[in-house]
Amino acid sequence: VKAGDNLYEIARAHNTTIAALKSMNNLSSNTIYVNQTLKVSSVGSKNTSSVASSKTSGYTVKANDSLWRIAANHGITVGQLKSLNNLSSDLIYVGQTLRLR
Repeated sequence: VKAGDNLYEIARAHNTTIAALKSMNNLSSNTIYVNQTLKVSSVGSKNTSSVASSKTSGYTVKANDSLWRIAANHGITVGQLKSLNNLSSDLIYVGQTLRLR
């Protein structure tokens, strides 16, 4: 778990649900901590890349997002993300839609 992560984003990135994550990790609340290690379904995470590649073409920036985190969560580099979106700086805005592929 990295700073700013939440169960919703982790579940979405691994093609699973918050309930499934909580169950796999014996969590009684939605609270997670930086550097905590969470189990995710190995089947779901193997399929996630192909699902994300074929279905994900855009991402809407949320509060506390960074280019690094967005790129890491979608399997691309910051350079690729900046190139796809014609960004000359690392500045992004909440509500901005970024191309991912």
